[in-house]
Amino acid sequence: MSAVSHGPTDDIERGATAPFHYAFHHDVPDEFVRLPEPTESDGWREAMAELLPGADAEARDAASEGLRRQLPLLSARENVLLTAMCVGTEEVDGGERLSMGLLAVTVRPSEHSPARRLFTAEGIYRATAKKFFSHVAEDRLEEISFPLGEGLQGPQDMVLATKLPCGPGVMSTSLRTLRLPPIEAGIAVPPLPMAALQLIVPAPHGYCVYVTISTPSVFLLDSYSARLAHIARTLGFGEPT
Repeated sequence: MSAVSHGPTDDIERGATAPFHYAFHHDVPDEFVRLPEPTESDGWREAMAELLPGADAEARDAASEGLRRQLPLLSARENVLLTAMCVGTEEVDGGERLSMGLLAVTVRPSEHSPARRLFTAEGIYRATAKKFFSHVAEDRLEEISFPLGEGLQGPQDMVLATKLPCGPGVMSTSLRTLRLPPIEAGIAVPPLPMAALQLIVPAPHGYCVYVTISTPSVFLLDSYSARLAHIARTLGFGEPT
């Protein structure tokens, strides 16, 4: 596991004259490789070499170009502090299946005070289901039912209020079929099943941390849920000790 710190000198502009400051840290599973922003040209070749060590340069360049084009559809880009990806195989029912996940860590301003962190988490809990994939046009989404994503007690397990070492939070899972735009004119992309696992944690005051793992490997929800749970357990506010 690799440790990642955000802040304390970093800030994101809340408005024209009122920045909010953040300082928090967490671990990231080693299989995730940090990605540059889609608008940046530097760093993509190195990231693809780490993600696709067996591919040649032409295949890596093609993968990089496709990912940079699709990334804004797979992950909201506002106030992004970290974007990372993992690609590999995992065992499923005695066979090897492709495993692919996209991690995004973002912050959003909030007006809550330290005394109202729990109240803020409860409000997030009620509103979470409506916010999934809000950055994607409705005509590109379809609801899907997938038993492994519904928990032992049914769909109510999709949203969970939790008490973490750093404070109250909300963990949730959303399943959709995502329709991506054509790669080239006349070449349609098949609908892509997509699971989004999200952790939202109100900071002591001023902002909330959003950690989202998106994966088309919907048959590996347990595996990706464990990755998100590890990040949740290691999340802390302020400087790491």
